[in-house]
Amino acid sequence: MKQIQYQQPDEMTPMRIAAEPEVMYMARPRISEFSVSKFQDLCTKLLFTQQEWADILHISDRTLQRYLKDQKPFEGLYAEHLYQLENMADLGLHVFGNPKTLETWLRTSRMVLGEVQDFSTLQSFWGVKQIANELGRIEHGVYI
Repeated sequence: MKQIQYQQPDEMTPMRIAAEPEVMYMARPRISEFSVSKFQDLCTKLLFTQQEWADILHISDRTLQRYLKDQKPFEGLYAEHLYQLENMADLGLHVFGNPKTLETWLRTSRMVLGEVQDFSTLQSFWGVKQIANELGRIEHGVYI
């Protein structure tokens, strides 16, 4: 069996520290807002009622109406959640082909990896991520 011979640095050689690539620390641009027009586009992809949207975003129906009427963009965690839902909707439309089929699938209760997923799963960041993961498995034919 061949043995690997390690060459020890002599004591006169200065110690080198491995540099980490800077690209690993590049942050994505800060999500500042999600415009009402983008929200309306998202509503054509995900066919939910206004009350369901309010429940998903954890705001009252009246507050959502005010956002839409005043054309006030969604900010902070609302914007983050809407961007995540937009990405999930794009993947879902790619997998299912049309918004109605995607909506039916999202409303159907199902058991995935020992956990029940249903419409209420969309109310959390983690739930949207789980649904997006499941859509990815369906897309690649490794549905569990």
